Amino acid sequence: MNAQTVPQILRCFTMSGYTARVVDRRLETEGLQPLAGPLPASIKANRDELIAFLNEWADGVWPPAPGSGLREAQQILGCGLATALDAVEAALKRHAA
Repeated sequence: MNAQTVPQILRCFTMSGYTARVVDRRLETEGLQPLAGPLPASIKANRDELIAFLNEWADGVWPPAPGSGLREAQQILGCGLATALDAVEAALKRHAA
């Protein structure tokens, strides 16, 4: 089983009602129930990537802050957050290739 991508992790946060924020280069999550035990392996494996994405595209928080790059992409595309996340993920993959 492969580790989840950052967009997949963020979709899981959204569907589960969790929020996240970067504080002093650490990832803090909050939800209806605390994440019990150690973080899932997919989050641990991608923690630095997740923090970098949140800082670059969401102003350090999830759901993304108003005026963040992801919200701007959402507004430009005239779509929902999931579609904007897909578009940013695709653009990042093209840029990395």
